[in-house]
Amino acid sequence: MNRSAMMLWGLLFWFLLGSLVSYLAKKRTGPGIAEYFIANRTIGGFISAMTYSATTYSAFMMVGLVGMTYSVGVSAMGFELSYLMGTLLLLVLFAPYFWAIAKKYNCISPAELLGKLYQSNLLGGIAVIFSMFMLIPYMSVQFTGIGYLLETLTGIPYKMGVFLTLIIILVFTLWAGMRSVAWTDTLQSMIMLISSILFLHYVLNYFFGGVGQFFQVIQKEHPELLAANKMPYQSFLGLTVPWLFFALTNPQVAQRMFIPKDQKSLKIMIAGFAFFGFLYTLIVIHLGLAARHILPGIINTDMITPLILDKVPAPLALLVFVGIVAASVSTVNSIILTLSSMCTVDLYCHLFKAGEKSQLLFGKVMVSVIGLLAFLFSLGKFGIIVELSVISSAGLLALVPSYFGIFWPKRDLMAALLSILVGGLTTITMYLTGYYPFGVWPGVWCIIISGIIFVVVSEIRSSGKIVL
Repeated sequence: MNRSAMMLWGLLFWFLLGSLVSYLAKKRTGPGIAEYFIANRTIGGFISAMTYSATTYSAFMMVGLVGMTYSVGVSAMGFELSYLMGTLLLLVLFAPYFWAIAKKYNCISPAELLGKLYQSNLLGGIAVIFSMFMLIPYMSVQFTGIGYLLETLTGIPYKMGVFLTLIIILVFTLWAGMRSVAWTDTLQSMIMLISSILFLHYVLNYFFGGVGQFFQVIQKEHPELLAANKMPYQSFLGLTVPWLFFALTNPQVAQRMFIPKDQKSLKIMIAGFAFFGFLYTLIVIHLGLAARHILPGIINTDMITPLILDKVPAPLALLVFVGIVAASVSTVNSIILTLSSMCTVDLYCHLFKAGEKSQLLFGKVMVSVIGLLAFLFSLGKFGIIVELSVISSAGLLALVPSYFGIFWPKRDLMAALLSILVGGLTTITMYLTGYYPFGVWPGVWCIIISGIIFVVVSEIRSSGKIVL
């Protein structure tokens, strides 16, 4: 059996295994939109940790971050660990509160929680539209990652590869909603971690002769990769700031705070994610450093991982390939399900006063519609995976002040609306025009402008001096 055929058979086996898990989840799934979208808040700690990890870490890591490390060295680790620490801090601060409030008010989506706390369906609706606009490109990144790999490792044309990805995603998501996604995420997170460990072990031992020799080679022949200042500070801030607040701004991970069955499970979720995230980051960074020595002079850094996989034994390449596909699929599954829940609960339900059966049908239709939109966007075949991810996350930073306002007695609805709209439009305008004042990236400006607007408008309106 040739290498390409092995990859395809391996992918088929993984798909059938995932479909079996999804089918078993379907048998455990009860009626109603709360059951479909958040598994009726009954997920245990381990599965919660695995679905949070699989949702967060995607093709961005094994395709994008490997390439980024190849270019800038350990500066990429500073970027990624800053994200991890920021996420853990936000989880410790917000997760218990979000979990309790969502349960108290029976919130299904993050936008619904925001709307309840500000007592405004309009705010929830704007959050939905804003998230849709920003996350469609981010989802397309996952399609792009799989498309690159299929094209390189199996010869399947890029467009056919991303279409197959769409079919897999819809099967896993439509069947049983959150329970299916959470269970398949657990399978996929284990594949991601095990395959990456084996991949790194082989690379370090085969190409370098062991861990010790690897560090000696990098230190002697590529010392520039060990300099923490290789990435310009404007770029570092521009990439890091959007990811620091990822746990709040990205609804697919924020919704994960709703699903644990109790506070103990919530704590296990946070601890499990911390372990997974730290280990996975170290693995990916070391692979990027190793790739610089193995494959010097590569221009398109998004192709680093596929090119290395072409140099390792076929069974290992197959396992890593499936791990990357699993990572991408798990991320898109979660985003699609969350966005469809937001469209259903925060738009359709309020606009048409629909019953629960109608809402559930609409939600499933939206799963297909959103998946198709992401697929169509991915046909553009964007070249820089890391930057496309960060552009999406940068725009979502406009939501941060509204979430932090939850803890501020002076929080104001008009302040929340203006901060989201002005901050988001500022980010989009900067990216479209390419104008970054003082060289500072749009994401940084977004959170500064949104934060100032939120605080100033809230203070003015609370003082009674002006009514907007």
